[in-house]
Amino acid sequence: MSSTEHITFRHPFMLPSLERPHPPGTFDLITEREALDVSWPAFRLTLTLMLTEAGGVEAVPVTRDELDAALRRDSEQQ
Repeated sequence: MSSTEHITFRHPFMLPSLERPHPPGTFDLITEREALDVSWPAFRLTLTLMLTEAGGVEAVPVTRDELDAALRRDSEQQ
């Protein structure tokens, strides 16, 4: 099961998997979940990718915690 959301950075930002700051913009965040074999609806997060356009489409693996921290830093900048 896959879901997509849009996230926006207003300032250049860094993520652990990036070698240098990335320009601001709005990006697609794709989250893949795998259904667990239980009697109620339950899923395990298997992959989170942020798609960027740095001269082409680039998929950057990122955890939700890393992304939330980067978005928090972005919102604290003036």
